[in-house]
Amino acid sequence: MKLTPLDYQVIKLLNQDARMSCAQIARRLGVPERTVRLRVNQLIERKIVKPVAVVNASHFGYDLVVDIFCEVDIALRESVLLALLAMPEISYIAFSTGDQDLSIQALFKSSANMHDFITHKLYQIPGIRRTRTVLVPQIIKDTYQWLPPIEQTEPQ
Repeated sequence: MKLTPLDYQVIKLLNQDARMSCAQIARRLGVPERTVRLRVNQLIERKIVKPVAVVNASHFGYDLVVDIFCEVDIALRESVLLALLAMPEISYIAFSTGDQDLSIQALFKSSANMHDFITHKLYQIPGIRRTRTVLVPQIIKDTYQWLPPIEQTEPQ
């Protein structure tokens, strides 16, 4: 699905500041406010954008981010997923390919919390065979900042 150049610019501005009003966007782009409001509503209705609140985990002291790659017993995959979904430390779960079956991201206040989670919670889940943990010292671009390539827009 292609976006119009206006759609792209509206999304880009909302991505920078989701609280920006349609009037502010209209002024920045030099178009009528009604046009922007219509575009925003269409983008939401077409499920191109989702208005959500992104929680700043570090505000709550969760400064330690880790990616954990799990090898899972395929016969227990569903029960493993249910157990992982119930864990508040986990912010992201996805199926993956290669020698790991699941990719998860988890947030912690300390390395002791991380160690306790991995050894006492994660490895206690029947079906988790092996894990590989990677510390994420700094996130440069987060998933909520993604924009489609500019080539996805229709020519003006």
